[in-house]
Amino acid sequence: MSRVWMMRALYIALSLAIIFLHLLPLASAPSTWAPPDWIMALSLAWAMRRPEYVPALSVGGIVLLADLLFQRPPGLSAALVVIAAETLRTRAIANRDLPYLVEWATVAGMMIAVAVSLRLLLAIFFIPAPALSLVLIQLGMTIALYPVVVVISHFVFNVRRAAPGEVDSLGHRL
Repeated sequence: MSRVWMMRALYIALSLAIIFLHLLPLASAPSTWAPPDWIMALSLAWAMRRPEYVPALSVGGIVLLADLLFQRPPGLSAALVVIAAETLRTRAIANRDLPYLVEWATVAGMMIAVAVSLRLLLAIFFIPAPALSLVLIQLGMTIALYPVVVVISHFVFNVRRAAPGEVDSLGHRL
């Protein structure tokens, strides 16, 4: 099995583990804060660093499964995260040489765009939205979590930015 397919399987396994841990009943009282969106952080981090590891179908399927299990509007978050990941994928070659703070700001901008788009679409279709404070807490925690996801991906799973001679003009590994 090639490395790309192994990493795709690892992405799916990590995402399923995140969903499983999120569904565990660890507290009996409802929480007053929203946990960070680990799946979006993982998907965008890997799409920014190694886009061939996170195909759109995998991202869409995992986030759709999360939508269904977390009782969110089905497909809405999935579509927005796929759009964000594909936007980062198309810019992966240009972003390869950027400093880390610019990468973080770019991904944070995408996360903000996903959150704002989600709120707007929920309002347009008259779907009850979660409290704005919870959305802002989750967004802030997800943005703050991004460096942790990058460090774990880099050192534990060896998901690094591609070196200039490591990929061809289309972004495929040589």
